[in-house]
Amino acid sequence: MARVGTRPRTPRRRLAAPAVDAAEHEQRPRSGRGAAVAILAVIVAFLLGFLIAPRGHGGLVVENDRDQSLWALVPTGWKNEDLVAPYGSALDGWLAVTNPRASETVLATRPSRTAPQLRARRRAAQLRPLRGYQQTYLGPVAFAGGRIVWLLQYSLAGTYTAVFEFDACAPAIAVTVTLDAPSSASLLAEENALPEGAEPVCDGPAFTSPDRADLAIPLHLPS
Repeated sequence: MARVGTRPRTPRRRLAAPAVDAAEHEQRPRSGRGAAVAILAVIVAFLLGFLIAPRGHGGLVVENDRDQSLWALVPTGWKNEDLVAPYGSALDGWLAVTNPRASETVLATRPSRTAPQLRARRRAAQLRPLRGYQQTYLGPVAFAGGRIVWLLQYSLAGTYTAVFEFDACAPAIAVTVTLDAPSSASLLAEENALPEGAEPVCDGPAFTSPDRADLAIPLHLPS
């Protein structure tokens, strides 16, 4: 994973603003090359999980949500929270049993109503008034295969957080990957291993027919 912008303690490269705009335009979800890149990302995640996980503590495994509408790369031994979402969204989360402040949450929602950049900037604006909020990075990130992702990284109340925003599939599904950690070093380790393994299943039950959705989950959550 390569940085398009710069921030402390991360070996990411910088691109000029026109290059970022061009890259974002090239990576808009579409049925051809974009779908092939998404499939390749899932295959890479499977291979990485298969190769690393058998080594025991510190390895990675590929996990999915309860109705198999999204996939994620998760550290071995993390507990599945079995989160639920209304029809049209897939949601799941995992946390470290030894330290609940270390966690990964993946949310995929169809349709994508706003661009990843706008979602990241909106989240930052909502958090900025909070006392103790320290933003360390807000900008684009280049995943393997050239996908442009927007990253918001910050610390608040002793927890270090990275939020990755991107779109996948065609028509677009908005994906948000949130990583929490007890330290900046732990967060960096999570960033370098986990977010590129998150991917929605484009025709998963949560995004196609309500008849295919998990009947245990309401089509609309109570407000």
